Amino acid sequence: MRMMQKKKKLIISYTTASIPILYLTVALLIPFILNLRFAGGFSFDALVDNSSKIKFTIYQAFLSSVLTALLGIPGAYLVGRTKIHPVVKKVFRIMSSIPFVLPGITMAIGFFLVFGNKGLYSQLLRFLGFDVRILYTFTAVLLGHVFYNFPLFIRIVGEAWENMDGYLIEAAKIDGASKWQVFSKVEVPVLLPAILRAFFLTYIYTFTSFSVVLILGGIKYSTLEVAIYMYSRITFDFKAASTLMLFQLLFISIIGFFTSVKRERFEKYHYRHLEKFPLWGYFFFVISALLIFVPLIYSALSGFLDYYGKFSLTNFRMLFSEDLEYLAGTDLKSMIFYTFIIALSSSLISVVITMFAGYYSSKGKRLYYLVLIPAAMSSVTIAFSYVFINIPVLLKLIIVHSLINLPIVFGIIETGWRNIPQSIIDAAKVDGASAMKWVSKIAVPMMRNYIFTAFVYSFTISVGETSGTLTLAEPPITTFSAVVFRLMSSRNTEIAMALNTFYFVFVVSLFIIIEILRKEEHA
Repeated sequence: MRMMQKKKKLIISYTTASIPILYLTVALLIPFILNLRFAGGFSFDALVDNSSKIKFTIYQAFLSSVLTALLGIPGAYLVGRTKIHPVVKKVFRIMSSIPFVLPGITMAIGFFLVFGNKGLYSQLLRFLGFDVRILYTFTAVLLGHVFYNFPLFIRIVGEAWENMDGYLIEAAKIDGASKWQVFSKVEVPVLLPAILRAFFLTYIYTFTSFSVVLILGGIKYSTLEVAIYMYSRITFDFKAASTLMLFQLLFISIIGFFTSVKRERFEKYHYRHLEKFPLWGYFFFVISALLIFVPLIYSALSGFLDYYGKFSLTNFRMLFSEDLEYLAGTDLKSMIFYTFIIALSSSLISVVITMFAGYYSSKGKRLYYLVLIPAAMSSVTIAFSYVFINIPVLLKLIIVHSLINLPIVFGIIETGWRNIPQSIIDAAKVDGASAMKWVSKIAVPMMRNYIFTAFVYSFTISVGETSGTLTLAEPPITTFSAVVFRLMSSRNTEIAMALNTFYFVFVVSLFIIIEILRKEEHA
């Protein structure tokens, strides 16, 4: 009887463990391999022809990641290790989380209103006697990438700092260590995996940047992602597109290998050491406000601003009076419906898959780093893998969005699994609880905030995903971000800005709910 039960548990374990691998194999690897085959193989000439783009992509991604780390790590310290007012902390968390889920085109609207020719900062610089052009320069690309990705450091490194055992720091101080020695000898080694993880993810997102470089820098600063999109959707040189996709995948995989460090698992309940809020923290908030939050606020209010930056309701009147189907290929009702269906379906898939993957990864199964494979592939690459597959467009978009969201959702869900004390699970098993019972009665309730947070991130990222959607979408089956991109490209900026303001209200509402539900575990 015991043998039968043991065998049954083993079968269940192998079955649940295989679900994420099976999904990645069927949804990601097989389409990618078939795509390479249909495209006609490898073209060395494509690498030679795009050598300048390859060099620029590698260089700008590294520089963008370094600058993002320089802004993100101090912010992570302020959030995770200092006595900061709870309200200020919540506001900073909300404001610093929003940029990461914004569509590139939405972020660009804020940058146009602040850094553009008639923007706030440009006018201020001219008033001071400096005729400086910011948009359509390399500086604009770097600013856009920092704006977009510094939330990764705030979240990943900030949480690692927040969860650091205060007894380690106190013990070092008792032994006579200076502040610098505590930081360099105690904190940095503990934080290194989180820092490298945030740096790697930032490097990926800047390496595969599409909207930011195209909108803020122009075609002059095109990355490999832009080149892949051009080959696949404009010139239809599928062999060149596939070659660049393969190079991109291999290069990012190598970077990922060298930046991966094993993460230690710590008990959840421990003494928390907090420092007094430093004076330089106020200076940091000012810089963050000028570079990040001011463009963010302007983007949020863009629907109420006319071409000259003055308050107006013209944009909303145009949204409801103009023929959106003529301008963007879909009407308002269809856009909302398909955006919601794609975001909801893809988010549910991502959360379910990562619930399995996160559990086994939290137990030390390195096999589940396979879930991070989509992070090594750009959204255009993932979407392009489905160009030759004959399935409904709606299904293509749902699958592609679920794969794009998977790495971020996985990171949040895995953290949730790691924060469940193993003793509670062991006690439930000793009492005879089945896997289904202890997961539904113990794990899910304890992880509900993590699950909700993961779902919100996935949903908002899906709504804002642009490049992969543009690769596959066939109006009227399209999403919010693709519609806004088409409106901006056709110079219908007023309608795009009105849609943008509605999106902002929606995203901010979701992140406020996250902060309300967040438990201050170390109050």
